[in-house]
Amino acid sequence: MVSPVGSQRCACPKCTCDAAPESKFTRNDEAYCSLACADQHPAGAPCPDAACHCEEVSQEQQTGVSEPQLDEAVEETFPASDPISP
Repeated sequence: MVSPVGSQRCACPKCTCDAAPESKFTRNDEAYCSLACADQHPAGAPCPDAACHCEEVSQEQQTGVSEPQLDEAVEETFPASDPISP
């Protein structure tokens, strides 16, 4: 995407697009390239730039579970499937 004069990077994580400072797509004083990016890709709404696939990253982030939390949960439940010792 060509960068207009005075533009800045879209505030969406991993988005490769530029957003104009006067962008109508803003959240918390941050400019976004599109409504999909500003709303954090609800229902997997794609970025309007066909070369950018930032919606895939956002879907991973929406799970709400971090890797350390998942590791801890696995450790706490292991070895649940092992038989009880006699």
